[in-house]
Amino acid sequence: MIIPGEIFSLMAAIFWSIAVVIFKSLSHKISPFLINALKNTIALICFSFLLLYLNIPFWNEDFTRVEYIKFTISGLLGMGVADAVFIYALSLVGASRIAILNCLEPLIIYFLTLIFLSSMELNNIEAIGFLIVIISVMIISYEKESSKISNVKKIKGLSFQFIAILCSSIAMVMIKNNLNSYQSDPFIIIQIAVFRLFVGFIISWFILLFIKNKTTLIKSVKDKNIIIKILTSSIIGTFMALTCWILGQTYIQKLALASIIGQTSLIFIMFLSWFFLNEKITSTRIIASIFALFGVFLSNYF
Repeated sequence: MIIPGEIFSLMAAIFWSIAVVIFKSLSHKISPFLINALKNTIALICFSFLLLYLNIPFWNEDFTRVEYIKFTISGLLGMGVADAVFIYALSLVGASRIAILNCLEPLIIYFLTLIFLSSMELNNIEAIGFLIVIISVMIISYEKESSKISNVKKIKGLSFQFIAILCSSIAMVMIKNNLNSYQSDPFIIIQIAVFRLFVGFIISWFILLFIKNKTTLIKSVKDKNIIIKILTSSIIGTFMALTCWILGQTYIQKLALASIIGQTSLIFIMFLSWFFLNEKITSTRIIASIFALFGVFLSNYF
């Protein structure tokens, strides 16, 4: 049975939504940068067992030097920088706002594919869709606060999230053609995912070296509940979600379409963050969510 890429992308969105809520609950207890390093480490261990079980080698001698350079840069940006910045932004402004802003990702990917993968231009409907998403981001950016978060902190968090989106989008677009070339062999796709994660693993611990009081931060991971949450979020959010995500990106021809399916995580994150984190689902956020999803839909389906 061949599983469509759309199913993989939807599964990735669900897994990632669960992980995001857990990451948020952890981000005020331990450093976001430590969370990123630990999740990459745990996921890499899981992937190592998967490679052994499927008898897949870590190193593929058929990959060219240029391909390995691409995978390295992609892993650095996507699994190293973007994830660390994302979790930091999450600690500042909360899961639901981050999810709404993340609706910019399909449009950024779309523009990047126009620049690097084709020469098409936006038509009128696609341009309208883009503007609608921008409006949704402006709505959530200027939402009146009833909580303790300051406007400066909110803008800072949203700005960092935009950087994370840009890094992850570049990381994906730069290897899309390679994924297309190897889509007939899912084992090779898994090899690419694991290599990117390995690079992210190195970068995440390298970043942690420059964090003050890193020894104290590492010692903070001793509470049983924290350990359980880190293990759960790493397995669900990095191991399972990453596997489904890269398979979805591979088996959906239009990269922006894979990204828009991923934005269904907005719905899951808003509900889960309300249910588990007591984040308010305000009318402003509902309106912004509707605008964002509708704008992405227009930009990619017409």
